[in-house]
Amino acid sequence: MNIRRIRADEGERLRAIRLSALADAPSAFGSTLAEEQDLPLEHWMRYTAESAGSDNSAIFVAEQEDQWHGMIRGFVHEKYSEIVRIASMWVDPARRQSGIGAMLVERVAAWAGERGARRLQLWVTETNHAARSLYARQGFAVTTHTKPLPSNPSLQEILMVRELI
Repeated sequence: MNIRRIRADEGERLRAIRLSALADAPSAFGSTLAEEQDLPLEHWMRYTAESAGSDNSAIFVAEQEDQWHGMIRGFVHEKYSEIVRIASMWVDPARRQSGIGAMLVERVAAWAGERGARRLQLWVTETNHAARSLYARQGFAVTTHTKPLPSNPSLQEILMVRELI
């Protein structure tokens, strides 16, 4: 399995995996399948081009034999440059429990460290026990900070934090 940063011209592929993620796990993301499937391809092409060329945001995919089996996004916190946030984490259900999630998280941790970040943060839906367990195994601790999930305010998200130093 190769964990690599997406390239600027992979907007169509990013769209496909993102829509698969939203269809598979609608309560795990802040946006909905309906919202994102209506976005034009130009949006995805612009998004991948911006991410591929950015020092402040990166999307990584888990790729094997030209197939994408997972994705993750890391981005520098808007107020605190020493914090990198993780979002959009997803692994194909057929490939879960194979270590892909851990590899994706560690790739973002390495990217964050290259930028001098001292901490990783992520929001995870309170009821997503599998994701919470994965993040705990990767060194994240649950905090007392919660907020409603934007795509379904009846669910709560929990902030988890991992120190990098």
